[in-house]
Amino acid sequence: MDTDKDSKEIYKDYVENLLYNHDILMLSQFIKDLSFDKKEEFLFFEEDDFKGKSNFNLNIDVENQEHNDDTLLVTLRVNLVGSLNEKNIFVLELDYCGVFKMPHVSQEIMEKQIKVECPKMLFPYVRRIISQIMVESGLPNVDIKNINFFEMYKENT
Repeated sequence: MDTDKDSKEIYKDYVENLLYNHDILMLSQFIKDLSFDKKEEFLFFEEDDFKGKSNFNLNIDVENQEHNDDTLLVTLRVNLVGSLNEKNIFVLELDYCGVFKMPHVSQEIMEKQIKVECPKMLFPYVRRIISQIMVESGLPNVDIKNINFFEMYKENT
Protein backbone atom coordinates (compact mmCIF):
# COMPACT_ATOMS: atom_id res chain seq x y z
CA MET A 1 0.00 0.00 0.00
CA ASP A 2 2.90 2.38 0.63
CA THR A 3 3.94 2.19 -3.00
CA ASP A 4 0.45 3.31 -4.01
CA LYS A 5 0.76 6.33 -1.73
CA ASP A 6 4.27 7.04 -3.06
CA SER A 7 2.96 6.83 -6.62
CA LYS A 8 0.22 9.33 -5.82
CA GLU A 9 2.75 11.74 -4.28
CA ILE A 10 5.04 11.42 -7.30
CA TYR A 11 2.07 12.00 -9.62
CA LYS A 12 0.95 15.03 -7.58
CA ASP A 13 4.46 16.55 -7.78
CA TYR A 14 4.56 15.83 -11.49
CA VAL A 15 1.21 17.51 -12.11
CA GLU A 16 2.13 20.53 -9.98
CA ASN A 17 5.38 20.98 -11.87
CA LEU A 18 3.62 20.86 -15.23
CA LEU A 19 0.50 22.80 -14.47
CA TYR A 20 1.58 25.91 -12.63
CA ASN A 21 1.14 28.24 -15.58
CA HIS A 22 -2.63 28.67 -15.37
CA ASP A 23 -4.17 32.10 -15.18
CA ILE A 24 -0.99 34.15 -15.59
CA LEU A 25 -1.76 37.27 -17.59
CA MET A 26 0.94 39.35 -19.25
CA LEU A 27 -0.40 42.89 -18.98
CA SER A 28 2.50 44.60 -20.78
CA GLN A 29 6.06 44.07 -21.92
CA PHE A 30 8.87 46.46 -22.72
CA ILE A 31 12.59 47.06 -23.10
CA LYS A 32 13.85 48.61 -19.89
CA ASP A 33 17.51 48.87 -20.87
CA LEU A 34 19.42 48.03 -24.05
CA SER A 35 23.09 48.35 -24.88
CA PHE A 36 24.93 47.07 -27.94
CA ASP A 37 28.62 47.66 -28.47
CA LYS A 38 30.30 46.46 -31.67
CA LYS A 39 34.04 46.63 -31.08
CA GLU A 40 36.10 49.02 -33.22
CA GLU A 41 38.36 46.40 -34.83
CA PHE A 42 35.30 44.57 -36.25
CA LEU A 43 33.52 47.55 -37.79
CA PHE A 44 34.68 46.71 -41.34
CA PHE A 45 34.29 42.96 -41.16
CA GLU A 46 31.54 41.45 -43.26
CA GLU A 47 29.15 38.71 -42.24
CA ASP A 48 31.12 36.04 -44.13
CA ASP A 49 34.23 36.89 -42.07
CA PHE A 50 32.44 35.56 -38.97
CA LYS A 51 30.56 32.51 -40.23
CA GLY A 52 31.65 29.37 -38.45
CA LYS A 53 34.50 31.16 -36.69
CA SER A 54 32.77 33.06 -33.92
CA ASN A 55 31.67 31.97 -30.46
CA PHE A 56 28.76 33.27 -28.44
CA ASN A 57 28.25 33.30 -24.71
CA LEU A 58 24.67 33.89 -23.51
CA ASN A 59 23.72 34.48 -19.88
CA ILE A 60 20.17 35.10 -18.71
CA ASP A 61 19.08 36.00 -15.20
CA VAL A 62 15.49 36.28 -14.01
CA GLU A 63 14.58 38.99 -11.53
CA ASN A 64 11.23 40.06 -10.16
CA GLN A 65 9.76 42.98 -8.30
CA GLU A 66 6.36 42.86 -6.61
CA HIS A 67 4.00 45.72 -7.42
CA ASN A 68 0.96 44.70 -5.38
CA ASP A 69 -0.77 41.51 -4.19
CA ASP A 70 -1.29 40.03 -7.64
CA THR A 71 0.87 42.10 -10.02
CA LEU A 72 4.61 41.93 -10.47
CA LEU A 73 7.39 42.90 -12.82
CA VAL A 74 9.58 40.11 -14.17
CA THR A 75 12.86 41.08 -15.85
CA LEU A 76 14.98 38.92 -18.12
CA ARG A 77 18.50 40.30 -17.81
CA VAL A 78 20.35 39.15 -20.92
CA ASN A 79 24.07 39.36 -21.58
CA LEU A 80 25.32 38.12 -24.96
CA VAL A 81 28.99 38.32 -25.93
CA GLY A 82 30.34 37.35 -29.34
CA SER A 83 34.02 36.58 -29.80
CA LEU A 84 36.42 35.68 -32.58
CA ASN A 85 39.90 34.35 -31.83
CA GLU A 86 39.38 35.23 -28.14
CA LYS A 87 38.62 38.90 -28.96
CA ASN A 88 35.19 40.33 -28.25
CA ILE A 89 33.26 41.20 -31.40
CA PHE A 90 30.28 42.68 -29.57
CA VAL A 91 28.56 42.90 -26.22
CA LEU A 92 24.78 43.04 -26.03
CA GLU A 93 23.00 43.73 -22.74
CA LEU A 94 19.22 43.75 -22.56
CA ASP A 95 16.76 44.07 -19.69
CA TYR A 96 13.38 42.98 -21.02
CA CYS A 97 10.41 43.26 -18.66
CA GLY A 98 6.90 41.96 -18.42
CA VAL A 99 4.16 43.08 -16.08
CA PHE A 100 2.17 40.04 -14.99
CA LYS A 101 -1.07 39.55 -13.13
CA MET A 102 -0.58 36.44 -11.06
CA PRO A 103 -3.16 33.97 -9.73
CA HIS A 104 -3.46 33.22 -6.03
CA VAL A 105 -1.50 30.01 -5.52
CA SER A 106 0.87 28.55 -2.94
CA GLN A 107 4.24 30.23 -2.46
CA GLU A 108 6.04 27.23 -3.98
CA ILE A 109 3.93 27.34 -7.14
CA MET A 110 4.21 31.14 -7.30
CA GLU A 111 8.01 30.89 -7.27
CA LYS A 112 7.89 28.47 -10.20
CA GLN A 113 5.51 30.75 -12.08
CA ILE A 114 7.88 33.69 -11.59
CA LYS A 115 11.08 31.81 -12.40
CA VAL A 116 9.78 29.52 -15.16
CA GLU A 117 6.46 30.49 -16.73
CA CYS A 118 6.89 34.26 -16.93
CA PRO A 119 10.35 33.97 -18.55
CA LYS A 120 8.94 31.43 -21.01
CA MET A 121 6.38 34.02 -22.05
CA LEU A 122 8.97 36.79 -22.43
CA PHE A 123 11.76 34.85 -24.13
CA PRO A 124 10.39 34.78 -27.72
CA TYR A 125 10.38 38.59 -27.71
CA VAL A 126 13.95 38.70 -26.38
CA ARG A 127 15.08 36.31 -29.12
CA ARG A 128 13.41 38.47 -31.80
CA ILE A 129 15.04 41.64 -30.47
CA ILE A 130 18.48 40.01 -30.43
CA SER A 131 18.00 38.72 -33.96
CA GLN A 132 17.00 42.15 -35.24
CA ILE A 133 19.95 43.85 -33.54
CA MET A 134 22.36 41.34 -35.05
CA VAL A 135 20.97 41.90 -38.55
CA GLU A 136 21.09 45.69 -38.15
CA SER A 137 24.68 45.54 -36.87
CA GLY A 138 25.95 43.73 -39.97
CA LEU A 139 26.87 40.66 -37.95
CA PRO A 140 25.58 37.14 -38.54
CA ASN A 141 22.37 36.24 -36.77
CA VAL A 142 22.80 34.38 -33.50
CA ASP A 143 20.64 31.27 -33.47
CA ILE A 144 19.40 31.17 -29.89
CA LYS A 145 17.64 27.92 -29.13
CA ASN A 146 14.75 27.68 -26.71
CA ILE A 147 15.86 27.87 -23.12
CA ASN A 148 14.57 25.38 -20.59
CA PHE A 149 13.71 27.75 -17.75
CA PHE A 150 12.53 24.83 -15.60
CA GLU A 151 16.02 23.31 -15.78
CA MET A 152 17.53 26.71 -14.91
CA TYR A 153 15.17 26.92 -11.94
CA LYS A 154 16.10 23.44 -10.72
CA GLU A 155 19.83 24.21 -11.02
CA ASN A 156 19.44 27.37 -8.94
CA THR A 157 17.34 25.88 -6.13
